Amino acid sequence: MVLSFLKTVKSRIPTDLAPDVSRPTVGIIGGLGRMGRWFAKFFQDAGFPVLISDMQTELRPEDLARQCQVIILSLPMQVFPKVVAKLGPIIPENSFLTDLCSLKQSQVACMLECACCEIAGTHPLFGPVEKSMKGRRVALCKGRGKRWFTWWEGLLRKHGAVTSVVSPEEHDRTMAWTQALNHFILLCLGKAMDDHGIDPKQIMALATPSFEQQMEILARLYHQDPELYATIQMSNPYTDGVLETFSQHGANLRKIIKERDRKAFIELFEEVQDLGHTVLLSKKNYVDSR
Repeated sequence: MVLSFLKTVKSRIPTDLAPDVSRPTVGIIGGLGRMGRWFAKFFQDAGFPVLISDMQTELRPEDLARQCQVIILSLPMQVFPKVVAKLGPIIPENSFLTDLCSLKQSQVACMLECACCEIAGTHPLFGPVEKSMKGRRVALCKGRGKRWFTWWEGLLRKHGAVTSVVSPEEHDRTMAWTQALNHFILLCLGKAMDDHGIDPKQIMALATPSFEQQMEILARLYHQDPELYATIQMSNPYTDGVLETFSQHGANLRKIIKERDRKAFIELFEEVQDLGHTVLLSKKNYVDSR
């Protein structure tokens, strides 16, 4: 399967291709991973020549970096600094380097320190199960340079992506809520159900629509990489603060319920209702702006 995939990539690479900003050669380091494959296919379908380097390929990352104008790092965050430190000095100044990591502060800083080319951070806010870029969110963090960043954002938008440009710090602060806390809640829910011996068939038979949605999201964990989820939880510097805040409010709500403090419960509920209304308005504005 790997050899077949590589042959497909190689067959689409013109042998006489000259460097071209409008149609650059794209290199994906870690291109045999799930997201690496996804983006390799994305670029192939868009008509770009693609080179791939991975542990199973003959093409080394160093050689790829010298041959490609656009270099995408689809790497586990644990090995990211070591790989970038090795490749950075090799990458030509007129090239473009970006990554697909779930965190951005340390990744963008690492690329800026090790390489002299144009740099941006990219976080696709979707997984490799998606069939296209259309309607999917992508976070972009500016690093160095404008020419390639403009090209990259334009390409993503052309293919239907909804891009948001944020600072690396703002990105990671937000990910502590949308990823780390979200995963934390799912893991706690799943573990609690498992420890209590809940029968999935029975609970699905009696599930409300909102709980059924939660169960569907929980079920997606079956296809996810626990190593990646562990890294997201433990590498984001803002996760501890978010989980501490969440735990405090959980303990407070538990106390309110235990003491049967109906007035305090309703006050808390109404506060969250106000937030819910704001979320609905924000979602509407977001949809209208697309």
